[in-house]
Amino acid sequence: MTNTAADKYEVTIGGRKGNVTLTSYDGRYKIQRHVADRIQFGEELEAAKALINSCLDRWSEGANANLRAVVDRAFRTDTKGQIKTASVLKLLRLEIDDTQWKDAMEAIKDSIQTTGTAVYVRVYERIGTTDQYRAIPLDLAAV
Repeated sequence: MTNTAADKYEVTIGGRKGNVTLTSYDGRYKIQRHVADRIQFGEELEAAKALINSCLDRWSEGANANLRAVVDRAFRTDTKGQIKTASVLKLLRLEIDDTQWKDAMEAIKDSIQTTGTAVYVRVYERIGTTDQYRAIPLDLAAV
């Protein structure tokens, strides 16, 4: 994205990935460009799942079998047979003090592979005189 001020001062605008937010002079409109990584999981994910299952076996001995459904949900696939990335990544947020669990989380981290990027552009309009913005739906396919 070219920017007159950025060109003039020979600087790069945006974060590490190129994310940037531009606001109109009067503050009525805001445009955001967001670059997101597309990721998939490698074979290490199967090792992570085995480690997690071992943890669950130890933790749930004598407990209700429904307990396992909570973690199994993270590894459930969608209609295309793909594992839901967000569900697996949520497991990394859990702070569980167990060596085997920590090994499983390392295996998940090692399994993450960036396969490309996706660029999203969003346009917003200020709601009256508030500090809040409303998204303006764009149908770029119709243009």
